[in-house]
Amino acid sequence: MREKLSMSRRLALAYHNLSVTLEAGMPIFKSLNIIVEGQQGRFKRLFSDLAGSISKGNSLAEAMARHSNVFAHIDLMLVETGEATGNLAEVFRMLSGWYEFRDRIRKKMLSRLMLPFMLIFVAAIVGPLPFFFLGKIRLGQYIGRMIGILALFFLPAGLIFGVYFLMSKVAIFRRFLDALILRIPLFGQAVRQLAISRFCRAFNMHYKAGVPVTQCVQKAAGVTGNTAVGNFFKGGVKSALAGKMVSEGFSRKLSADFLHLWQIGEQTGELDKTVQKLASDLSESAEFMFNEMGQWMPRLIYWLVCITIIIQILMITDFIVRQY
Repeated sequence: MREKLSMSRRLALAYHNLSVTLEAGMPIFKSLNIIVEGQQGRFKRLFSDLAGSISKGNSLAEAMARHSNVFAHIDLMLVETGEATGNLAEVFRMLSGWYEFRDRIRKKMLSRLMLPFMLIFVAAIVGPLPFFFLGKIRLGQYIGRMIGILALFFLPAGLIFGVYFLMSKVAIFRRFLDALILRIPLFGQAVRQLAISRFCRAFNMHYKAGVPVTQCVQKAAGVTGNTAVGNFFKGGVKSALAGKMVSEGFSRKLSADFLHLWQIGEQTGELDKTVQKLASDLSESAEFMFNEMGQWMPRLIYWLVCITIIIQILMITDFIVRQY
């Protein structure tokens, strides 16, 4: 039985295979046809469509743009740059690493939250059960209380995600939400590090491809995934146009270490190596923070479940005392 892969994992594998075939000297059309042979279902149709679109004279970026529900903006932007500079293999290698990172974080978070979520369902089922057996509530009331306990945990989370999804579609609200996310303890710091890492990777990809530094900053700032973090770097464009170092225009909200290392890269002429190192270190830092969050979130849920059970026990005790 074939393992069901997540979207991130399937993209990571497809991008990896594309980077390997392109490095071997195969043209993109033949590489895509090779990828098609190893796919099934939706992804098989997807890459077949990409190959068909290229055979009609379209660029790969144009073909991918027709499937914006699958390919993110950063994918399209980097592929477009890779095609313009003849560096598609490196682009796909970088994108493969990015999606592998995303998939790894997702799996760790889900595995650590699985048991707490199961405990929430157990608490919802067991909590009102004594009242039902003692005859204080009927079946309909029991189900209502069970749903109420589940809503206590899941409704706030659902509302938060729903509001974020709706408000993120409007630019002004998106900026506010992105700035707010950065203020969340631990999670905000992890998002910040990850967004800066994405900037560094995108900048380095364009810089190594020979794109002018002002365009590198502009393009990379647009794919951080967080508009507040992206704004940290926009001053670098003005600084470069004024004949100064790019880092002189970066926001002072960035860490002093980050700014210092970037300046060293500019001064020594090895900015590509410096930025690559920054991206790697920031990714590791973000992953560590997500891991820490994955350890603390279950503990928080355990405490909430324990408090819910204690409240139920106190209510049952009070009911028994009043009965006798």
